[in-house]
Amino acid sequence: MLYIISISLLFSLVASQPTPCCQSKMVGEVNYTLVTYMDTSEWGCKENCVYAAEDGGNVCFKTGELPVTCQESSGGGGWPQEPQVESNYTARGEMVDLDPNMKGYLVGSGQKVVIWSTDIFGITGENSKRRRTKEWADFLAEEGDYTVLVPDWFRGNNMPFMSFDPMWVTQVTNWTRIESDWKNVVLPYLETNMTGPLSIGLIGTCWGSYPVVLLSRFNNIKCGISMHPSHSGLINLAGQSESEVLSQIVAPQLFMVEGIAVIPTDNYKAGGLADEILGDEITFEEFNDMKHGWTVGGDLSDPDVVRDVEKAKKLALEFFAKYL
Repeated sequence: MLYIISISLLFSLVASQPTPCCQSKMVGEVNYTLVTYMDTSEWGCKENCVYAAEDGGNVCFKTGELPVTCQESSGGGGWPQEPQVESNYTARGEMVDLDPNMKGYLVGSGQKVVIWSTDIFGITGENSKRRRTKEWADFLAEEGDYTVLVPDWFRGNNMPFMSFDPMWVTQVTNWTRIESDWKNVVLPYLETNMTGPLSIGLIGTCWGSYPVVLLSRFNNIKCGISMHPSHSGLINLAGQSESEVLSQIVAPQLFMVEGIAVIPTDNYKAGGLADEILGDEITFEEFNDMKHGWTVGGDLSDPDVVRDVEKAKKLALEFFAKYL
């Protein structure tokens, strides 16, 4: 039995051990979907689980009188909530060994390089089939004449299939490990296999915006693109300062942001934190009709999604052409 406590949700996460949560739950006659974990003690909630209501808004729960049904649905919950699709696309590139324990998807033969960082669905395993990541990589390689590499930052430690594990997010959002893999694996692979000086641009979706913004602090990065980014919460989860990270970025940035956000934040928009810190070095594009994950997971039977996926592709090509 639970009462509902509404939260003006700050997009921050805590790295403490969370209490297991339902992927979705029916409280009374209303369905709620898990969206994140955070310290809810100031509201007196029973668990550190935050849910999105069907009619909008975020809530946590404390003991009360409403009947509760926990629903571990096949679609799962998520952080943030992600659309899921089945991709039957035949990829044009190939999976390569970046080192004996780290794979990547490689496509194209251009002299300029695009590094794609995936969302939580990754590039290996069953989850990756629910994304159009390889299709996007092939598009950028062909239309932009780039070599595109999608490193498996998760090193095969993929999110549990069809479910969401907050401790897994904590494990993979590890800057020390990502930086080591960049310097000791990904970059040497490129230096060995590419001819001429490297010109590198970055692009990422959701979780992938975390490596994009942190790697964009290195002088060998020309630019970075984040689509429906999630780095704000991930930086907090990793115990880092978002202001400090953003202030260290040296490469121009493009943020493409959904207009219908499960966890609203102005940090990704004009006038927000990134804008205040990066100024002329960042460009914002808001897709007012889109939900989180639309670029690689949106329903392409919806003409609005098709329109905005094509717009995102056009903007990405233009941004890379300008800075890469």
